[in-house]
Amino acid sequence: MDSGPQENSSPSKKTFRCCYRDFLYTPRHAELLHLRRKESIQLTARFAALFVLVLMLAVPFWDGAFASEMWSSQTFILRLLVAGVALVVLTNRAVSARLRRRCPYLPMLMLIVAASLLCVFAANDPLATDYMHSSHSFLLIGLVMMIAIMPVTLVEAAVLSVPFAVLLVIGAQSGLETGFVPFEMLLAFLLPLALCSALVQLYRTVTAAHEIAIDPLTNCYTRAFGMEMIRVSFEGALRKKVPYTVAFIDLDDFKQINDRYGHDYGDRILGEVGNNLIHRFRRSDLVVRWGGEEFLVLLPELGRARAAEVLERVMAPGLAKLENGQVQKASVGLSERIEDAIALPQNLIELADQRMYDAKKRRDRDDLVAQGYSGRRNTVSALASPPTANAPSADQSIN
Repeated sequence: MDSGPQENSSPSKKTFRCCYRDFLYTPRHAELLHLRRKESIQLTARFAALFVLVLMLAVPFWDGAFASEMWSSQTFILRLLVAGVALVVLTNRAVSARLRRRCPYLPMLMLIVAASLLCVFAANDPLATDYMHSSHSFLLIGLVMMIAIMPVTLVEAAVLSVPFAVLLVIGAQSGLETGFVPFEMLLAFLLPLALCSALVQLYRTVTAAHEIAIDPLTNCYTRAFGMEMIRVSFEGALRKKVPYTVAFIDLDDFKQINDRYGHDYGDRILGEVGNNLIHRFRRSDLVVRWGGEEFLVLLPELGRARAAEVLERVMAPGLAKLENGQVQKASVGLSERIEDAIALPQNLIELADQRMYDAKKRRDRDDLVAQGYSGRRNTVSALASPPTANAPSADQSIN
């Protein structure tokens, strides 16, 4: 008995493993990794802002910055500026939401630049004491240590390191006042260690995201990750005002295959189905193993008619090779957010699921086998046609 699935056991093109390019720049990263990195970097920046704010409020009691003659000094004014920057970062108002999505490290960069300016201007303030300079050195060292727990790429790490490098150059040329803490020497050692630690954090993020996101049997994305990506990509389609189609795929007669040939054979069939689905769709499409023999395919920027044509090409050769030259077929249901007037991603999934079950009820097997499909009477027209007049609307049918 020839199982077939072993013929297409190459790794999926959408499976993301950690390689050297992941350490260089963000476009290499998969959507899940970028999302996880963004959340981690922004959370670290807010912790750093809290650290800066508390330090700016606490150190005056130690270094005497509350003295009346200091209130008009440039050190005091710059400290207020640094505290203000920390406050807007802490409240998530430092940069716009669009910039936070594209460059999540910008709030942290703002904190580093503000702290560096404080060190430079305070070093030229005749009223500043060694205690004040020491406080500023501790501030910079604390920010360096915060970088060590951020999963940043080499490009992002280089950008974050520029203000520190400028400070080191200024200190080497003009003897920058640093108080009791020679932060030039400390930064020269701490900064490279922090950058290495940040790359380790990036590696751990990549591997953890892979373990969470990828189903080991089919190489498709897991349901938990699929739900998260549906939310993110659906919101992106709303912002861009573009179509967004979901395809719900259920393998036909798969229970009989498991009962007749065993679960090991069924697992090999699922593995081949998953890899075939991944390879036959675009790189921008997401194939999710929804559960058991059910798969969900997210098709951004495709209308339902165009998506139906794509599904016909994908399903025509069958999804896996069975014994005696047969192929695994499936039933499909499509839903699209604009044509079906869907406002929530969960409703879009439920409508596609309902249409898949409606298609599975059609039993004209001779016509279906001739068309290369199983589980629906027509091919493209059945998938792309709108609901009939007496059928409930998309929202009515699922709410």
